Formats: sequence, C-alpha cells, structure tokens
Amino acid sequence: MKSKKFHSTSVVIEDCGIMIVGDSGCGKSDLALRLIDSGATLISDDVTICKKRINGIFLYSPKETKGLLEVREIGIITVPFIENVKLSLLVELIDKEGERMPEKKKKILLGVKIPKIQIFGKNPSSVAKVKFKLNEVREIS
Repeated sequence: MKSKKFHSTSVVIEDCGIMIVGDSGCGKSDLALRLIDSGATLISDDVTICKKRINGIFLYSPKETKGLLEVREIGIITVPFIENVKLSLLVELIDKEGERMPEKKKKILLGVKIPKIQIFGKNPSSVAKVKFKLNEVREIS
C-alpha cells in the first residue's frame, strides 16, 4: 500500500473525503472550521496521510494531531475526528478570485485521478461552493 503525507487539511461530509491544499496562511484550517460548523467532521489539520488502495485514496491524520485543529486568534482546539475516509474532492485554495466558468479539473494523486476545484477560500461562499461541487462529484460517481 503506497502512502504519502501532504501539507493539507481534510474533512469528511457524509462519506466523502475532502482534502484542502494551498500555501501556508491561505485559509485551509479556516475553511475546514467553517465546513465543520456546517456539519463536516475533521480528518486532519496541517498534514494529511494519503494511502492508496485498489479502490481509491484514503485519508488519515498523523497520530500526534488526531482531533486537533489550529484556529487563528484562538489556538489549538479539540474537535471530533474520523479517519480511513475515501478522498472524493481536492480543494485548492488560491489567493484571488478564480475563473468565472472554469473547465472541470482533475489532479492525479498517487496515480489516481481526483476531481479538483480551485477557489478563493476566504470568500463567504466557499463552504457552499465546496458542497455544490461535492454533490456534483457524487452524481457523476
């Protein structure tokens, strides 16, 4: 089983794993906090371990940070978490507004094609955008 660590924060909505990537300070943990506030569950903050299996990539947290989320202006908080969730969507945070009508994107991780969106994570609408894209991915699967 192939595995790799990524500088990312991951959450799960229902049974779909979402991995959030981007530069330091771009809002990965903040978007995760807002998703958690709207019903998601944390998988990992800051580092996600991706393990490739026959049926996809599964997400885990390093043992040192299980259930911990860094929240700027508050510090590190403890939240419920889950692991061993199949990756369904990659969210790449960018530092400005994205394309108005983007083409469907995919990213190859550990040899597996994963649906991907690029969003400005600090927009108030970013939680809704992630959920809409996740619903679209579910309909296609």
